[in-house]
Amino acid sequence: MRVLTLIGLLLAGATAPLGAQHAGQFEIGVFGSYTRFDNGLQLDNQFGGGARLGYFFANHLSLELDANVAQPLSQLSGVGKTTAVFGSASLVASSGSAYVLGGYSRLYMGPNPPYHSDLNALHGGLGERIFVGDRVALRLEARGYYRGPGGVQDSPHWVGHFAGMVGLSYLLGRSATAKNGR
Repeated sequence: MRVLTLIGLLLAGATAPLGAQHAGQFEIGVFGSYTRFDNGLQLDNQFGGGARLGYFFANHLSLELDANVAQPLSQLSGVGKTTAVFGSASLVASSGSAYVLGGYSRLYMGPNPPYHSDLNALHGGLGERIFVGDRVALRLEARGYYRGPGGVQDSPHWVGHFAGMVGLSYLLGRSATAKNGR
């Protein structure tokens, strides 16, 4: 119930129309991240970074691809660091500057055992674009990743990771003000 309340507040607080995002534009960006890995993997929470590319099909609907990389330290003795790479495709619905997203993620971990694996997951998140100009936005986002029981070695347990992201995005293409002749 708290999640639905938070979504409602974010969407209600961001009802002003934005001239910066509209159909036909691309959004490119970079971000820093902090990921809380599932306790079952015995990995320390870790800072990382990544990049995104999005395309607006409509003024408030876009498709995004992103990659996020981190090198968490294992809590298992003698293992050291591993590399965790999230590759995601998301459908993003925005209302003003607030947005919700959901989609598919692929997590590659490795290259060394015991973490060498690939994981298919679903993800969902909430975010906010804070525009600092006609084309530049600060993006704040919280995202959760979920893989149900089964999958890797028929594990009976679900796997969940959580990430917070902060970054900058740049919108490419004609701005709405230029498009309307203002």
